[in-house]
Amino acid sequence: MTVHRPWSCDTFVALPDATASGSVLFGKNSDRPAGETQPLRSEPARPAGEPLQLAYLTIDDAPAFAHIGSAPFWCWGYEIGVNEHRVAIGNEAIFTRPWAASVAAEKEGDGPEPGLLGMELVRLGLERGDSARAALDVITTLLEQHGQWGSAMFGTSHADGSYDNSFIIADPQEAWVLETIGREWAARRLTTGVESVSNEISTRRDADLTSDGLLDLALRSGGWNAAAGELDVADAFTDPQTPLQVSHIRRRRSHQLLTDAAERGGVTLADAKGVLRDHLEDSFLGGPSFDASRPDFHTLCMHEHPSGFTWGNTAASIVVEAAPGPQPSGDDLVVARHPVHRGLPAGPRRCRAATEHRPADTVRTCGPACAHPAPA
Repeated sequence: MTVHRPWSCDTFVALPDATASGSVLFGKNSDRPAGETQPLRSEPARPAGEPLQLAYLTIDDAPAFAHIGSAPFWCWGYEIGVNEHRVAIGNEAIFTRPWAASVAAEKEGDGPEPGLLGMELVRLGLERGDSARAALDVITTLLEQHGQWGSAMFGTSHADGSYDNSFIIADPQEAWVLETIGREWAARRLTTGVESVSNEISTRRDADLTSDGLLDLALRSGGWNAAAGELDVADAFTDPQTPLQVSHIRRRRSHQLLTDAAERGGVTLADAKGVLRDHLEDSFLGGPSFDASRPDFHTLCMHEHPSGFTWGNTAASIVVEAAPGPQPSGDDLVVARHPVHRGLPAGPRRCRAATEHRPADTVRTCGPACAHPAPA
């Protein structure tokens, strides 16, 4: 039986020098199985409570910041979210050599002990991190302690539904790209420009922080030779049996759209929404030829094709504008619901399968003076 891996989800960030407003803009499309609902949850700040029962583990609780997040109906964790400290996080599935070895072992009945899911790490970072760097430290500490392993798809085996994870973690000053391989990890700090991630490792020899055991794992996994010099994370860990063309095209398309917008005067909220609704219109591929419910390609705005060559639908989208300035309180976390995938202008960019999507949330995280609906 052919297993369709979750080649899906796209996340981006535009730093203050690249946006029209001088704020950080963060966005993600969460692509999930077509029959899976994904409600938006709002949680107040709270003290530490009883141990947390997660999908496969029970871990100690800790005080939590107020936050909102979008999660598959069955999952405690989030695909995407933002907290009262203007920290936004989204994750991506990635497929690594150690992950492939774990899948093979699982199929032989000797798989790893269950660990955390990437979605659970997103929520834990939001609950416990008051800056992007603090959330990074939360996620990497928990990852090293508990590991990651288990199906992230409802009703699917660990062998068929597992993946390693990458993340973009952003606040009003900076962002981090965190890419994880089992319990090991590499992180890049971003302070300027734009960046996009998809279902592939993007860190090369440019990691700013790494786990202590990353190089040793690269050598043991067979993807790196000590004579090759400084570790190239993507080269060392990318699973050679996982095709990258699907994710690489989407990542480059997202980056192109953001770069073009930055050069026109800065990425705006409208530009961010345009990235998330893109079906390769106005490109040399000219998609979609029919309509978005019969996709020609595996696009940023995903629709399930009758033949099954795509993976699910875009179930939820979020755009976060993290404005600089005084720290807001939890009561100043403003959610302005504006459609990314509905009511699009008529013409070739119209998404006629828009009713398959939830409206995206444009989240303004700013002080009381800015507590107004975000522009459409």
